Amino acid sequence: MNIAVIGLWHLGEIVSASFAELGHCVIGIDENKETIENLQKGIPPLDEPGLRELLKKHLDVGTLSFTTDFSSVKNCEAVFMTFDTPVGENDEPELSVLFETAEKIAPHLNPTALFAVVSQVPVGTTKELMDRMKQKNPGLTCDLAYFPENLQLGKALDCFLKPDRVVVGADTDRARERLEVIIQKITAPRLTMNIASAEMSKHALNAFLATSLSFIYNISDLCEEAGADVTDVAAALRSDSRIGPSAYLDASLGFSGGTLMRDLKTLVRFAKSRGRDVPVVEGVQKTNEERRKNIARHLENLLGVPLKRLKLGILGITYKPGTSTLRRSLGVELMRILTDAGVAVGAYDPQAPEEEFSRMASGTLARDPYQMAEDCRGVLLVTAWPEFKELDFKRLREKMAFPYLLFDTRNFFKERETEIREAGLYYVGMGRPTL
Repeated sequence: MNIAVIGLWHLGEIVSASFAELGHCVIGIDENKETIENLQKGIPPLDEPGLRELLKKHLDVGTLSFTTDFSSVKNCEAVFMTFDTPVGENDEPELSVLFETAEKIAPHLNPTALFAVVSQVPVGTTKELMDRMKQKNPGLTCDLAYFPENLQLGKALDCFLKPDRVVVGADTDRARERLEVIIQKITAPRLTMNIASAEMSKHALNAFLATSLSFIYNISDLCEEAGADVTDVAAALRSDSRIGPSAYLDASLGFSGGTLMRDLKTLVRFAKSRGRDVPVVEGVQKTNEERRKNIARHLENLLGVPLKRLKLGILGITYKPGTSTLRRSLGVELMRILTDAGVAVGAYDPQAPEEEFSRMASGTLARDPYQMAEDCRGVLLVTAWPEFKELDFKRLREKMAFPYLLFDTRNFFKERETEIREAGLYYVGMGRPTL
């Protein structure tokens, strides 16, 4: 099938390469000329394991191409909108690029094409996009679907091609059947529902994950007061079949990225527009907002002195291990909070791009963890890169200043706690007893 994929950053690059791998002829469309030129060379805007190889494979055989020409949709039987929906400073989704693009492609669409939205959007947006296109082109009789993504940075190709399940949102049998033809080689179970349910399912999933995290943050705080260990408590919870081993129960300084908070705010806003209260969702939102705001006070308690004019270091500032993006990363947000508190902040990350760091972060980027630790009173582990398992803790301590705090906000070094303390570091895990 001839398919157009519109919007080419992380989501679009994965969808376009994956559809080609599923046997379709795919054209990726984006108005950013640099992005298109790079993709034509097999260079993705955000790298993922296996993605460059997949791009090269299908570029070479001609089943995948890229262009800035929106009129190219005219030859396509299906069009997928795959923008990574921008999130504003207040964690609100910014939909203007989706609406503007829908209006641009409307005059060129095959009137009977399948139009499917993959981007994360507020409930009701898919139908609104179609309504706007019909205003521009009244002759459209497109089938409409919502096909929510469930990608995770660092393993996005597997998430798309080998998912646990596939959600298909469509209001007609014909739309469902046409989408099924496209994804038939994906062997995961299907969950079929109407478009509104599929949109709401994406909100609900992210809100549930955020609720799990906020819950364990509360338990982590109580563990610190009781002398309990939150990692043991989390293990006990995961062992219960009603919760499960993959539950989001990792104590940290808060969740980041904007995606979870965006869906929380979308649900709260939708509830208020209908005169409803959602106190659980609002509480999750508040818990995460307050958690990172309290980091300065928490560090002052650990260090025993005011933070102003101190030097601290952050290990890991990318959004996740295995990716180079700093967009809405927790490490970058913490650097801003600490800088505002008068702290001199340095950071080290195996993949953080210097240019993006200088544009987004307020601090200095070191060439290695030991340069970062120079004269630091404390170092915070934020993004748990596997490379950090190889740290020389004695060398790290030699570079630092009293009290040599290593604050493991992910409990990443739990198994090496004794070694770390023997190296002379004041080791503190999140929600765990302090010796």
